[in-house]
Amino acid sequence: MLGTLLILLLGVASLQVWIAVVRRWRAGQPALDPAPRCRSPWLPVASVVAGAYLCIHLLAQSDSPSTVDLTQVQRGAAFGVLEIVIALGFLTGGFQTRPADIGFPLAGLRRQLADGAFAFLASFGPVFLVLLATFALRTEENQHPYLKLLREDPSLVTFGWLLFAAVVVAPVREELLFRVMLQDGLARRVGAAPAIGIVAVLFCLVHGFPDSLALFPLAIVLGYLYQQRQSGISVMVTHALFNLSNLAILLLNPDAPQ
Repeated sequence: MLGTLLILLLGVASLQVWIAVVRRWRAGQPALDPAPRCRSPWLPVASVVAGAYLCIHLLAQSDSPSTVDLTQVQRGAAFGVLEIVIALGFLTGGFQTRPADIGFPLAGLRRQLADGAFAFLASFGPVFLVLLATFALRTEENQHPYLKLLREDPSLVTFGWLLFAAVVVAPVREELLFRVMLQDGLARRVGAAPAIGIVAVLFCLVHGFPDSLALFPLAIVLGYLYQQRQSGISVMVTHALFNLSNLAILLLNPDAPQ
């Protein structure tokens, strides 16, 4: 019941966001005003590294387990932190570049957080509609391993580790790779719209079927947000809120299909 109420509240908020977006479009304005481009001299190298890594990950995806235990979650989180450090090393040329030059401006933090929340609400409605349209494809067997684990072991320790892995590590790691490194590098070569589309498809493929279908609207919103705002903080907030809402809905309504 509480999970359904949360879905309704987020759905209403998402509708209000889209009404505001449509009004801006009708007035000839973009949904989000563009910000200055990032200037990292290491981005061309970092984008190639990110693309190669993601291709390797896709090729090895068939070996991904359908279930995980708490130890695997802990190891995955630790490895994710290591990936974040390595990615930042490539993006900054060994940590020589200012945060603002790699998509992490420290000024205007409140605005960046608000942009992230705005984009999360914008993505929620379309994602939920796709989930409804693909409901027949979703079974307990193809559910995300983290959600399976939380169903089987809803303890505070398990929830804490899943919260850290899914709401902290995963958004930072994935947005660094997909948006900050790969999309921005591609945008300088093929243009913004093709880069957003290519990275969105890769993002969905990495997350497997049938999650890939519902995640496509989220990926497009994340791509547009980063293209317009050039803020890694904003896209990470959007991604984190999306993952958090999934965990919250499952906790509030554990018997509902995710």
